[in-house]
Amino acid sequence: MSVVVIGAGPAGCAAARLLASWGHDVTVLARRASADRALGESLPPSFVTLMERIGITGLDAAGFLRSSGNTVRWGAGDERVELFAEGLYGYQVDRAAFDAFLVQNAKAAGAEVRLGVGVTAIRRDSDTTVVFEQGGISERLPARWVLDCTGRSGLIARDGLRQPESVARTTAIVGVWERDDEWPTPQPSHTVVESTEDGWAWSVPVSRKRRYVTLMVDPTITPVASREGLERAYLERLARTRSQSTLVAGARRAGPVFARDASPYTARTFGEVGTLLVGDAASFVDPLSSFGVKKALASAWMASVVVHSILLDGASVAPALELFNTRERSMYEALRGSAAALARDAADAHPTAFWEARAAATDADIAFEPDVAALRSDADVTSAFEELRRRDTIRLRPTAFVKRASRPTVRGNRVVVEDHLIVPAFPAGVRYVRNIDLVRLSDLAPSHDQVPDLFAAYNSVASPAPLPDFLGALSLLIGKGFLEWESA
Repeated sequence: MSVVVIGAGPAGCAAARLLASWGHDVTVLARRASADRALGESLPPSFVTLMERIGITGLDAAGFLRSSGNTVRWGAGDERVELFAEGLYGYQVDRAAFDAFLVQNAKAAGAEVRLGVGVTAIRRDSDTTVVFEQGGISERLPARWVLDCTGRSGLIARDGLRQPESVARTTAIVGVWERDDEWPTPQPSHTVVESTEDGWAWSVPVSRKRRYVTLMVDPTITPVASREGLERAYLERLARTRSQSTLVAGARRAGPVFARDASPYTARTFGEVGTLLVGDAASFVDPLSSFGVKKALASAWMASVVVHSILLDGASVAPALELFNTRERSMYEALRGSAAALARDAADAHPTAFWEARAAATDADIAFEPDVAALRSDADVTSAFEELRRRDTIRLRPTAFVKRASRPTVRGNRVVVEDHLIVPAFPAGVRYVRNIDLVRLSDLAPSHDQVPDLFAAYNSVASPAPLPDFLGALSLLIGKGFLEWESA
């Protein structure tokens, strides 16, 4: 057996589908999910692009609800509607139905999926063997690679790899609500998010009549240890919300409330020879950005590329594992920084212990990859873009402090080692932004004094690039000190 994937959630099914579609023998081992404890999840438009990249389509045919954006009431601000860009949409899904949909996609690609399985041990001698029980019978399955996609339970991660974060603990208290009439909101498909004094709340519609309403609290501040305490805490704090309390007025609850631990954690390492921690098994940050499922899919895609590369070429073990660990760490740090920034906004309006503890977390201090969304408003990059527009000709040269170093990266579905550009803004090195090869563009720029000529030259030696992406990459090179004007 080439690969054993433990867990059949988004990370496990995505990895299984990719690896099976690339010709590898893949077996997924997972417990059966409890449908009565499933969550509602909000999936942003960027998730749709990632799903297509993995080869998973058919969300509309499966009946999942499309969403046009979010309705937000954060900090001291009034409620505002945040629509996705024109032509883009997300989805709202019931995780039980969504996971079943993903299982079918993994099977369709050729992966074997065995549900109702309890993995009891992973033994590493000369080879790796997964020991599991199904139907009261103990079985063994040899594997060259094992992917831990078991989420928070972290079957492998908890064996000396997991590191709890020092920030305050968080518990998600979930209630499912239904109503026969329309939900009292102008945007029925939206996730509704708001901050409160002692936490935050969000609700996700998964159908015309059903909505998951979740409260995020600190269990050391809000008593939730008993069933009665959990129910009481949920109803009391729900009544204090501004948006959610209005939504559920006149609605009925479907079943008892339940709780999930949502405290953040990371790992001392995410990948070692023979095993990878994928998705929430690797790390978890308060889900303020609706990035959970997308993070799982992004992690699964990278894990699949790493395993595929190593199975085809044993010499790629070291660079592939280096890349996986770097990407997982950078994703975690970026999410942690985003959550801290949102917490600081909430703390300005709610100066309470809940928010002050979370606002104290620091942003990531190393940029592993360009944050395209942030660069659109970056003063250095926008200034460089305006200078490009102003000049009749361009005369560029590399700066004195730009350096090159070999770093692993992804080309297609393989890990390769290529030159990266290093400047103070990107000390870990960078090669691509929006699929633009920065090394090639940097090499070509000094030989052309007209932007159209440089654009044509780049497209003749690299994958054709949309003009906006090309101009953004060129502005990045100038604004962040890779290139400078010759007259400077």
